Amino acid sequence: MHRVFLPFLLLWGLTACGGDTSVSSPPTLPGQPPGQPGTPAPDSRFADARLAECVLDSDKRDVGDGLDAPGLRQDVPVPAVGRATGACADNQRFRVGTGIFDVTGPVALKSGAGWEDTTQVMRGLHQRQYARAYAIESPCNGKRIMFVSADIGLMWGSLRTGVLDAIAADPALRNHYAGDNLMLSATHTHSGPAGYSHTEAGNALHLGYDDLVYQTLVNGMVEAIRRAHANIEAHPAPIPIDLASGELLNTNINRSRPAFAMNPLSERAQFLDTRGEEVDVNKLMVQLNLRRENGSPLGVINWFGVHPTVIGPEADMVSGDCKGFASLGFERIMRTRYDRAPGDDTFVAAFAQADEGDASPNIFIDKFPHPDPRRGGGLSVYESNAISGTKQLARAMELWQEGAPISGPVDYRLIHVRMNRVTVNDPVVLARLDHPPELDSPVKRTCNAALGVSFPAGAEDGPGPISREGVTCAADSALLRAIAQDFAGMTDLALPVDTVSSLLLCNTHSLPLLGLDCHAEKPVLLPTNLGDSVLGVPDLVLNLLGLTLNFESSIQPLQVFRIGNLAIVGLPWEVTTMSARRLRALVLDELAPVGVDTVIIAGLVNDYVHYLTTREEYASQQYEGASTVYGPWSLAAVMQETRRLVISLRQGDSLPSGPAYPRSTPVLRRPPYVPSDSAGGGRYGDLLSDVPATATGGDRISASFRAGHPRNDLMLQDSYVFVERLEQGEWVTVATDRDPGLWFLWSPPVLPPLPLDPLVVGPSTAEVIWHVPHDAPDGFYRLRHQGRAAPGGAYEGISGPVAITGANARCPGLPIGL
Repeated sequence: MHRVFLPFLLLWGLTACGGDTSVSSPPTLPGQPPGQPGTPAPDSRFADARLAECVLDSDKRDVGDGLDAPGLRQDVPVPAVGRATGACADNQRFRVGTGIFDVTGPVALKSGAGWEDTTQVMRGLHQRQYARAYAIESPCNGKRIMFVSADIGLMWGSLRTGVLDAIAADPALRNHYAGDNLMLSATHTHSGPAGYSHTEAGNALHLGYDDLVYQTLVNGMVEAIRRAHANIEAHPAPIPIDLASGELLNTNINRSRPAFAMNPLSERAQFLDTRGEEVDVNKLMVQLNLRRENGSPLGVINWFGVHPTVIGPEADMVSGDCKGFASLGFERIMRTRYDRAPGDDTFVAAFAQADEGDASPNIFIDKFPHPDPRRGGGLSVYESNAISGTKQLARAMELWQEGAPISGPVDYRLIHVRMNRVTVNDPVVLARLDHPPELDSPVKRTCNAALGVSFPAGAEDGPGPISREGVTCAADSALLRAIAQDFAGMTDLALPVDTVSSLLLCNTHSLPLLGLDCHAEKPVLLPTNLGDSVLGVPDLVLNLLGLTLNFESSIQPLQVFRIGNLAIVGLPWEVTTMSARRLRALVLDELAPVGVDTVIIAGLVNDYVHYLTTREEYASQQYEGASTVYGPWSLAAVMQETRRLVISLRQGDSLPSGPAYPRSTPVLRRPPYVPSDSAGGGRYGDLLSDVPATATGGDRISASFRAGHPRNDLMLQDSYVFVERLEQGEWVTVATDRDPGLWFLWSPPVLPPLPLDPLVVGPSTAEVIWHVPHDAPDGFYRLRHQGRAAPGGAYEGISGPVAITGANARCPGLPIGL
């Protein structure tokens, strides 16, 4: 999460206490040269070989060229020192199934999960969001996993409990999947509708819990799982899976360099590029390539650590950001069928999240700070998004043509850890700690979760207005120095955070009963789980009374999947680069003897609990350190518990699962939506403004219609808007709201200043905006919108025809499109 606003920090604290569809005769196209682009020779690797060639040759890949140099040593796989044992020792065959389903929630009058900006008011759709599911089984031992990557901001534990409840109630699923072999991962787009947590942290800055968003996400992930299960059951023949990896340069930068620089020089010097420069973010993309024996493509899962924060909180459309762009782009190239029958194959492309805690896609942020869209390399946030998405897509397409078969078993482990009560006593972990003596403590333990003063400052991708990064309780922040720093910032209308921290917030550590005594350099602004300790009243008792002192759960899931020689460590944190490097090295030490040579540290998995920094990074109290909620020894605690997990996996032992994940009921709730559409004396779908008579590639055309509220029908597995082309007397769909160049914008009579539905909506308008591709074939096109009014029912509106002529580019050249 990135931005918070003061009025709702206070609120958070208080809560703790039908249009005409007739078609006229086909119009006559003005006489123009056909200008149709040539078609390259077919390429069996890609269903749309021409578009594939265009992406691989795109000049978007050249943006920022030279920022990075290839690495001398980076986060690359190393040869395993051993091999798997038993029946799966030489196994290279796996059963596989894929599934995909729409999880796009309400696209109007919501704010984005991750930005935590209560002034963001969404009113449209850039691209749909999807859940992508993969069932993988090794017949040699009969073990199966289900991995889900969802185009959402935060994978709150409430989503996981909802999905597990649905699986337990489904006779076809419950015998195959449970908590230990199901991994739910969020891509971390910041442009998806928020308000779906069952604890208050995820809802307070979005004006409450929204059950429509929650149900849409749970139901969509479950449906993707059902489809992946049906697919694996319909295809019993095992297949090889290829593992490919390679550097992706000029696509992510470290946004928290003052914190990264706190890490030991000797450690940083292990990761250099060919220019001798430090590589301060993970540049490696790791990918699984899935194909049937006959070569029929099933999909990819790749992991690359970068924040999907190209589209900032100033934007007003729901989007999957750069990872969603890349997923939909790959699926477009492979002609994915989103409406396939259960069991049928179709290509599913997950651009999953890895160690992105301090990795930003805004590669020019030093030159163009937020909110300048040029920080991402483009002239608008959508062009910048296409640049980042195209780079990831093209690299994944290259890796699709590479790789070697994975070897070994499928296996898995899961534990729940009470993260506010971990004492680090594992001698192996303690021996790996290497930090200055002033950062040490005789007992290394975690304590009750709390956010620091630098949390509302936000990160460089989206800074907030009420604090700043780097506010600490260290000795050099004495009172006089603090007053001087605050006085210097008065011209910027900054709050006196240093003075308040020195006088008050640094002293919360010593207050009895709060359990906040281990936060070291952090000035505690907001405790987020006090229920285990305040006055000795367990949070469970308070929950029975319908109350809670916990904004977030203190019990967190830690998980590991093994797929042959690949291990995926699933953690609920946003893990910084150096934290992930330490975890990866620890896991490899334990699993390399049994054949694992590649380890993914997958963040934002199964729950969300802010950031995980190194002890050294924590001391600087940048945004990420202030958001490391269990204190300075959080990483050491996670290393200890992860080591227990992977040792159990290596030895084939069972492991106590730990305390059950708590269930809670959201208290702060969004005011209910009251349907109150009005056609204003006309009809829903009435054409209010029409397309021009003619246009050419690169033009932006639009039509607007009398509309109902988008919340009445989410159009799941469908589309609010369409581009249709006249072909042999029939109108054929050529673009939907999955396409980055076709936008849906909805406007009520008065757009509210906060993301809330007014009691009376009145006549509203839907605008369909199409950025005509430079290579659009000559012909007649029209725009269409469908929706539902309440009251009023289903409707549609259709524009007049527009003649597109003169488009003859070989490849799409539109900045926002593929």
